[in-house]
Amino acid sequence: MKKTLGLLIMLLIIGFAFSITFLTDITYNIDVSYASSEIERILTNYGIKVGSLTSEVDIKLALQEIVNLGYFSTVSYNLNEETGTLSLFFTPNPAPEKVVIEYLGDKLIDKKTIQSVITVKENVPINFNELQNSMKNIQNLYVQNGYQFVEIMTNLKINDQGVKLEPIEVNKKKYESNTLVFLIKEYCIWDLDLRGELAQLDKELIKKRINFDFKKDWKKKFFLFRPSAKETYPSVQKIQNIYISLSQIPLFGDDVQVSFEIVEIDENKGGELILVLEGSLRKLIEEEPVFVEEIEFIGNESIQTFRLHEQATKYVNPVSYASNLDLLYAYDAVQQFYIKEGYLYTTVMPEYKKEEQKLIFEIKEAKVGDVEIIQQENAKTQKYIVDSLVKIKPGEPVNQKKLQDTYISFVGTGFFENVEIVPYQQDENIIGFKITPIEKEKLGKLIGGIQWSPPKEKGEKWYKGLTGTLEVQWANPFGYGETFDIKADFLPFKNQYMFEFDFDIIKLFGSNLDLGTNIRYMIHPDEVSHLLKGKDVTNQFQLGISPRYQIYDFSYLTGSLSYNHYKFNDNGTSEVISLNTIDTSIGYVYNTVDSPYRPYNGYYFKVNDIMGFELSAIENNYLGVNLEGKFFKSYYKFTLGSRLRLATVIDEKDLYPDFGVGGFNSVRTYDFYEIEGDAALLLFNTEFVYELAKGDVPLDLFGFFDWGNATDDVSSILLQPIWSFGGGLKITVPMLGQFSFGYGWNKDLKGNFWIGLGQVF
Repeated sequence: MKKTLGLLIMLLIIGFAFSITFLTDITYNIDVSYASSEIERILTNYGIKVGSLTSEVDIKLALQEIVNLGYFSTVSYNLNEETGTLSLFFTPNPAPEKVVIEYLGDKLIDKKTIQSVITVKENVPINFNELQNSMKNIQNLYVQNGYQFVEIMTNLKINDQGVKLEPIEVNKKKYESNTLVFLIKEYCIWDLDLRGELAQLDKELIKKRINFDFKKDWKKKFFLFRPSAKETYPSVQKIQNIYISLSQIPLFGDDVQVSFEIVEIDENKGGELILVLEGSLRKLIEEEPVFVEEIEFIGNESIQTFRLHEQATKYVNPVSYASNLDLLYAYDAVQQFYIKEGYLYTTVMPEYKKEEQKLIFEIKEAKVGDVEIIQQENAKTQKYIVDSLVKIKPGEPVNQKKLQDTYISFVGTGFFENVEIVPYQQDENIIGFKITPIEKEKLGKLIGGIQWSPPKEKGEKWYKGLTGTLEVQWANPFGYGETFDIKADFLPFKNQYMFEFDFDIIKLFGSNLDLGTNIRYMIHPDEVSHLLKGKDVTNQFQLGISPRYQIYDFSYLTGSLSYNHYKFNDNGTSEVISLNTIDTSIGYVYNTVDSPYRPYNGYYFKVNDIMGFELSAIENNYLGVNLEGKFFKSYYKFTLGSRLRLATVIDEKDLYPDFGVGGFNSVRTYDFYEIEGDAALLLFNTEFVYELAKGDVPLDLFGFFDWGNATDDVSSILLQPIWSFGGGLKITVPMLGQFSFGYGWNKDLKGNFWIGLGQVF
């Protein structure tokens, strides 16, 4: 009885404390259609619907859940128990008409990518949950791309007066209170700060050794010499490189700490960090100064002792006193000299022997261990060719130049897109290497040049102004180092045409012998030719062979032998006369150019004789020499390329084809063979290329200057030359090769436009 009475009393108390009302209507003070389904779901879950009994406890719990939806800053209610009407009052967050992205930085990730992870909608009250998720998604997007130092902000402000969008000005753009702005502050590394004992060091020297583009220095550079601004931001990879670089600087003690501090630099548009190095210098001596009687080097095999001595004595002179910092600088200079000479894996260990007053450097030179060549599954290039391109040998000291030579050997063939050279620690002072050549997927390539100028004679067809050359090349299709070439030259204004087929193969049967062959046919229906002076050649057939033997890395002995058959009308008669000649030459070629299609670095030198005779009368002959050099050097985004060629021949019987200058591969803006001569040729080309964009379709801007002459008298080779200058764009198209679109002026300042395929030289 007592238990029943207690339960009844408790129910009465609950009933009075939480009244239950029969709902006849539910009203909203505003349109909530954007969240109506979610609101109705929550109300239904708590039994809050028309025709139901509802308590205020359920209403309060439901409203808290509605607030958690994120669309509203406040939600309140009024329950009329007499009428059964529940009135809900919502204060929505601002509804932006626009959602925009602004950067304080250099746009490390493009807007389109960032927009794809923003879920906040326009013309709908801002959902706090979506806003937070969008900011988190942007942060994650930067982290996924390697950038951790980023701050995400918006112009949405919350205070005691509520939630509102504040007007904001960013990057000289003004946004009103109807726009939600995601403001992304990207942090670059502005400068370096050395603290503690490290403050004694030369900060600029340490910055160079870290090899990072600090934003402070980047801004001081001339804009054409700057790398991309993105290089000044601390990606994960760049931070790792900084730590690796610091570990290779022997000046620091074990207690050195690395940290980043935020600073404010008014002149910079983004966020700024200072890279802070703090700690002690490495201790080579306990007490200083010390007297150095002698400097000794032990174990050096690759570099002469006197050269190492020159480096050390820049900071420590024998028979003098030296501080710990002096010894450290001497140690660093010796180690850096090894690195400069390409011995990256050589270890230098310094020691000061107090009893002998001697500074000793013990050198441990790393040797090449196993060299493993890993060809891809779909690789077709024969192993003997791949093996011959590797320039590092087991047992040799590890040298960066040999690694570079290996890279150039592969890509210089034109058969390989890239080659990955990965070192690994095989044993103490033994470095093994894994080499993976990446073969080119596309075999064919178009090369050549097309030029058009108005026809010289009035009334001539437009195509009479065309001159050009076209080449289709297939490199290494079967994997034996073979190259097939089909070439065509056309000069409609002279009615001259040439067709040629070449076949070249390297490392014939695994030897050091390369072999080239060619078949050429030229026609001149109008009996006007730049070939043999004084002879109206109607056609020419040529069959040639050109062996090349490798005597050393990138050095070759060359030779050639060709048979020529000419047909022409002599002395103005209608009688067709044949002429058969043999051309032959021997020479030398040195070639370290890193690509036959888009060179960046390297040297090319060629020298050979020019010799031949008439097959039926050997006493009718000619003799000459040909010299040619090329140079390519890249610096930041610039590449300088130059060619100089000189050729001369003594040809009293007019058997050797005339020299000619003019055309896409000679002096641009002029017609092919604008000037002809049978005695000498002098040609100079130079290009200055600026890299506009890298990627799948690289784009280059270039300027050029060409100069050349061909004469019948060697002594007049410098008289009355032709020259031109101008510029244009180069675009490298996959499967097609490099296209050049250029405009230039000749020496009479007459302009001309051309389109070219491939390299000029």
